[in-house]
Amino acid sequence: MRREELLEALAEARDIPDGDGKVAELERIIAHADAAADARLGLDARLELIAAYNSTAERWRMLSPFGWCLTMFDRDPSLFSASDAEQLRRCHRWVVATLLSTPRVGLAQARAALDDLERRLRVDGHSLQAVYALRCRIADHLGDEAAAREWLERWRSAARDENSDCAGCEPARQAALLASWGEWTEAVRVVEPVLQGVLGCVDQPERALAAVMVPYLRLGRLDDAAQAHVRAYRRHRRERNAFPFLAEHLRFCALGGWLDRGLDILAEQLGRLDHPYDEASAMEFAAAGALVCRLAAEAGHGERIIRRPADDRPAADLTVAELGADLLATAEDLAGRFDARNGTNHQSGRMAAWLAERPLCDPFPLPPDQPAEAA
Repeated sequence: MRREELLEALAEARDIPDGDGKVAELERIIAHADAAADARLGLDARLELIAAYNSTAERWRMLSPFGWCLTMFDRDPSLFSASDAEQLRRCHRWVVATLLSTPRVGLAQARAALDDLERRLRVDGHSLQAVYALRCRIADHLGDEAAAREWLERWRSAARDENSDCAGCEPARQAALLASWGEWTEAVRVVEPVLQGVLGCVDQPERALAAVMVPYLRLGRLDDAAQAHVRAYRRHRRERNAFPFLAEHLRFCALGGWLDRGLDILAEQLGRLDHPYDEASAMEFAAAGALVCRLAAEAGHGERIIRRPADDRPAADLTVAELGADLLATAEDLAGRFDARNGTNHQSGRMAAWLAERPLCDPFPLPPDQPAEAA
């Protein structure tokens, strides 16, 4: 193909919805660019491919095109514009973060990539805030709470720069960490600037609300918990990238005594487990769904039928008890794979702790699922 044709194909590929079709087209363009020894076109297409992989369930596949880009940057930095270099640093963060989402990436490999990112940021005089954030999240993932707390303090006190995470999403990530440590009041405090509209982005405030639904419950702020769940689920129920937040909605239903609603959400979202956002969110969705099923069975609803849609296997009608057993097996398998990679039992222990949870209260009023129409 002529270069003009490839450039036109790349422009069209940018508009393809995220998924296998977009990935396949970008890989085709890269093959032609490499055959023509067109490094500039190969770089542009690979940066697009990395972003495309970051929106799929196979984010670990970005490591290969990222490695090519990083090698090219070290060999010929003049090929990269300032915006290219900034995008490459963003991709570097994504590569490290794949450790948290899949057990397919080796722990040593991810740590080496993070050390390399820190070295590059130091050399170029950038803030290390993004590095501190990743070190905090990795320590928490491995079950080293003491180290995670130390890194969180450094993360929160370091200066932000162009390499930092989204200012609107950062508080939600920090709140989720604090909530997992039982710091419910602080988790709510951290997201207040987002909930008040001082900070925000296109994904907020729903992600922040998802992070504090359970803290609200534990603090007895039932009206706030109800508002947070219903408002956030209106959006999360339909967005593919919101799959990682569905586990918190299921846990809200379990801990708030809304078992029928939890089963309804599980039935509505079950098909997404066959093609999840990543393995970490699949593990958490399965564990939270198993919790809902266990509590519902204990409450006498174990014979309710939930339809599991067809995928690579036929569709099936499962009782709540049967579905709960399947989800438990999925959660335990994925947690075991993470722990085998990590050399810990932290993820298995964390999922077991979820499954041992009990309702904190009787069901309480929820606002309407749909916002009131304007007068």
